[in-house]
Amino acid sequence: MHDLFDPLNDAVQADAPFDRASFYYKSCASTNDLAQTYLLHAAEGTVFIADHQYKGRGQRGSKWTSESGKNLLFSFILYPEWLTIDRVFSLNVVTSLAIYDALVDYFPKGIAIKWPNDLYYLDKKLGGILIETNIGEGYKIKAAVIGIGLNVNQLHFESANFTSLAIDSGNSFDRSLLLTHIMDAFGGYYAHLQNGMDNLLWERYINKLYRKTGFHTFATTNGWLEGSILSVNRAGELVVAGRNGTQSCYKSKEIVFI
Repeated sequence: MHDLFDPLNDAVQADAPFDRASFYYKSCASTNDLAQTYLLHAAEGTVFIADHQYKGRGQRGSKWTSESGKNLLFSFILYPEWLTIDRVFSLNVVTSLAIYDALVDYFPKGIAIKWPNDLYYLDKKLGGILIETNIGEGYKIKAAVIGIGLNVNQLHFESANFTSLAIDSGNSFDRSLLLTHIMDAFGGYYAHLQNGMDNLLWERYINKLYRKTGFHTFATTNGWLEGSILSVNRAGELVVAGRNGTQSCYKSKEIVFI
């Protein structure tokens, strides 16, 4: 284990709420697992980066596979003890916005946040987020590990539903620079969250949602639905209106984009 990308340690924005140390692993089971072993011992903002994960995972027990040395795989530690569990989805909001901001400079059109935990370019997946929390007294979040997988320079995928920055641009990317951009943006959004700017963060998040305009087909626990995305509520549920105007709220396991 050793420090990765030395310039990163000097690149924290002045308004970021924490300094950060970065540690690099050639291969590991998952960066989220690594970060979990250092909880309460490492400083807030500590980043764990890997070239390869042999047990990478996503939401709902899904696997996250990535070609070694091609993509950005990292996790970082937070101690948001000022945040209660009913506001936990706000961590997803600020993380999604940070990644969006880092990518939109390269792709002014086509980048979107796909609820609840993905980044898309047009209709294909660029990256995903996995957030794991430890709950303390008073239903406050004692610690959180935020894991991010971003397809950067990989050119071939087993599924046609995945893409990468290199595929969509025809260029290769500096992964360390992308990491810097994401963490700098996250620092700013995290500070805004800590300062109670939830409404502005939520508004920006909802405006960047995938398939935010028009009617689209969804599969739900109650059957097929042709609906329009209205919002994401503070509980992290997707709010969708059907053709008849009826509004329904869905948790992540209750609705699927078709």
